[in-house]
Amino acid sequence: MRVRNYADVVNRILETLRKSEHLTIWHQTHIPSTSTRIKGLPYPLYCLHYTAKQNSSSLIYVSAGIHGDEPAGVECAIRLIELLADGEQHNFGTFPLDAYNWLISPCDNPYGYERNIRENAAGLDLNRMFEIPNRCPETTFIAESLQRKRCADTQKPLSQNTMGRRQAIELALDLHEDSDSDGFYLWERRTSQCFPIGNAVVKNVDGLCAINREPLIENHRNENGVITLLNKVTTKGWTRGRYLAEQVNTRCLILETPTQLDWETRIAAHMIAVQTAIKHALKPL
Repeated sequence: MRVRNYADVVNRILETLRKSEHLTIWHQTHIPSTSTRIKGLPYPLYCLHYTAKQNSSSLIYVSAGIHGDEPAGVECAIRLIELLADGEQHNFGTFPLDAYNWLISPCDNPYGYERNIRENAAGLDLNRMFEIPNRCPETTFIAESLQRKRCADTQKPLSQNTMGRRQAIELALDLHEDSDSDGFYLWERRTSQCFPIGNAVVKNVDGLCAINREPLIENHRNENGVITLLNKVTTKGWTRGRYLAEQVNTRCLILETPTQLDWETRIAAHMIAVQTAIKHALKPL
């Protein structure tokens, strides 16, 4: 049974594209909206690109909705896009969102999102499919977006300058939720040479909601809300975070808000975590 309408997400995305020339479709595809036994209109998937005024600005990747029962991350990603598209107000508080280049993939599992379930139409947990991403259309789309490939049905073509650029992602933020947690926590995937930022993120979120300080989460050591995964850690399987760390070679934070909290608090926790991670991971503006 459907509890949300993905068309609402699509309409908000299309509205932002009409508002801002800095915001374009980086990659787009269509995926089945139902199981293969039932015919239905396909879902459009979007990865959007925001171009900062300075081409040398850092590139940030934000993703959400790979698990359909984790909707606050989707809402946070859409609100980020709406803030970037707003010609009057590009900032989140005093934080200059428009000073950075962005890749935002706001809802990667529309089937699960509409039905509030973890899996896609084929019953797959998409966040375990990244060893061979082309086994399903959603992870194929994600991998292509990260490798800077552009599909044929893109509505707003990229310029030749943008298409030729191969800018490295300096920070990836994957927005999740946890129905079993009573507080916020995060996974920090980084190399041993990369300085940690997870504690700074948790410290800022702590003023808004509780932090999960249980010693173990999913059999991983949790240090006051931060689970550190150094170098090539395989214990979580082939998640998007692992793909980002090993195939895209970028630092990745996987942010987890507790679904037992109210809607706006969860969205605000994600927004604060995104802002704090950028401030501590990237060079000052």
